Amino acid sequence: MAATPEYDALIVVTAKDYERVRSQYHRLAAFLPARRIFFAGNEDVELLVKSSNLGEKVCFLNENDILPFDAVHAVMTKALESVLQGRELPRGITGWYYQQFLKMQYARVCEDAYYLVWDGDTIPCGPFSMFHEGTGQPYLDLKGEYHKEYFTTLSRLFPGMHKCIEKSFISEHMLMNCDIMKRLIQDIEAVSDIPGKTFWEKIIGAVDTEGLQSNSFSEFETYGTYVAERYPAAYRLRNWHSFRYGGVFFNLDTISDTDYAWLARDFFAISFEKGDSVREDQKNLFDNKKYQEKLSARQMLEIAQEEFKDGSYLEVWDS
Repeated sequence: MAATPEYDALIVVTAKDYERVRSQYHRLAAFLPARRIFFAGNEDVELLVKSSNLGEKVCFLNENDILPFDAVHAVMTKALESVLQGRELPRGITGWYYQQFLKMQYARVCEDAYYLVWDGDTIPCGPFSMFHEGTGQPYLDLKGEYHKEYFTTLSRLFPGMHKCIEKSFISEHMLMNCDIMKRLIQDIEAVSDIPGKTFWEKIIGAVDTEGLQSNSFSEFETYGTYVAERYPAAYRLRNWHSFRYGGVFFNLDTISDTDYAWLARDFFAISFEKGDSVREDQKNLFDNKKYQEKLSARQMLEIAQEEFKDGSYLEVWDS
């Protein structure tokens, strides 16, 4: 059995989102297979991390020490000046891109071979590994999303590169290889027909004004496709099942260890997305112990998904 390399986890989060999910963060400390967990954010996040008593494994990184927000915000403001017409650019528009740039830029300060990027609204249901037990090969995990605009931007950054895997690399986490990420960044910065010097300036420059307002870049799809095209032997592909709409069926204040144990039979993790809440007609459904005894979490979700509206994310199993 090959030895698993040590690595840290990076979670980019705002103070508001940290507070929303903090009741579950003890599970990150318990189950994320990382040496340390770094929450990256501003000074408000730092205060929250220090007051959470999650143990020595959980640490804080100031986001501006990785990449200054104001620098990205200034470039984004310039790119959208025709739309803004003198108005101030909301921080949230920059923030959606900025948090992705942070996850990429971290490769340039990381001292390990790998680092695990993990979404702050996603909680592991139980223990798991990011390396294959037999070969020691790292996993690149797949789900089922597809957003055309991500690949439009990708093709501008890497002419000739296109979606080459049927599934999606957007899985609320990703184990990044530092060397590969640094090469990806260098390749973006070498593109001569897109304005800007840094990779993040180039990415902003590769997206038109309409696209910048509608979130038209994905660091996960970009990195995953880059790996699949240029370093196909670097990873082992794995189907990753996570409960995307956890907040629609479970309350953060009442979800229990037995709920997680039930979920863990079918799911690696569960997400609590901002804005999701348990509807009156969905209370006492997924967390009903009698239902849990009779049905698996997968069976319950497959039944519930029959009511999902067109365009909603669906968890799909191959068999």
